[in-house]
Amino acid sequence: MKKSLHTFLKFTNFELERLSKFLFTLMGITFIANLVGYIYTPMKYMGNINEYIAQNSATAEQALQQYGLFSFYDTLSSFWIVGPIALGISGFIFYSIFIWYREWFGKNTFAYRLLMLPIHRMTLFYSKLVVIFIGIFTLISTQMISLFIGYPIVSAIIENTYYVNQSLKEAVQMHPLFLYLFPLNLGFFLIINAVGLVVLLVLFTVILMERSFAAKGIVLGIGYAAAALMLVLFPLFLPDLLNNHYILYGSELMIIEALLLAIVGVLSLFTSRHLINKKITV
Repeated sequence: MKKSLHTFLKFTNFELERLSKFLFTLMGITFIANLVGYIYTPMKYMGNINEYIAQNSATAEQALQQYGLFSFYDTLSSFWIVGPIALGISGFIFYSIFIWYREWFGKNTFAYRLLMLPIHRMTLFYSKLVVIFIGIFTLISTQMISLFIGYPIVSAIIENTYYVNQSLKEAVQMHPLFLYLFPLNLGFFLIINAVGLVVLLVLFTVILMERSFAAKGIVLGIGYAAAALMLVLFPLFLPDLLNNHYILYGSELMIIEALLLAIVGVLSLFTSRHLINKKITV
């Protein structure tokens, strides 16, 4: 057990070192873009206000009627904040695929040496899975720190007359994207992470199917992913299919979804274990 844990930590550290450049790049882009947004977005608003007042000899009230009040939520909705988040999501989807395929498509077939090591092959699987989660949470933490830095910057730039006195917590809760990134409810936090874990497990399974069966594996993988998606989403469409929106209570639907996610996750895990131990080729 101790030896297995040591091996797992060793491979996790190895994967973290390989992830570091990619992760630090995303963190840098996120922080710099956010900082630009915290300065540029409110300054643009104040520029529009001042220009409108100067050109039309208008009062502050008239300017407010034209442009409305400014809040930190407006900054969160800008490209400079939303853009890096979209980049981070797409980046980690790409990396979740790349983390496997680089073993085969490098200058040397590194996968051969990895799979020939006298260790349980699932150790490689778990280390890659954990590293992806570490990277995601690190990037989310960077975004969170950025918010605490940006909030007083925006408050300082916007004059009180034009600023909605909104707390950082209120702004985050109002934004649909940040509601998923920073869920304040423990149950919702666990659900979001469970969904993310299952998505990664299914993606890894699809990749291992392709590596095991080549062209046939692509078809199998797409079919498996589609079947998993249909299974998880089916209860959500059940009321419409039966034309009865009272067939399930909200709590019952959550329990069913949790069970289906668990089934898909466990099935993906056992399928991946079989593929990586018995079927995969180098």
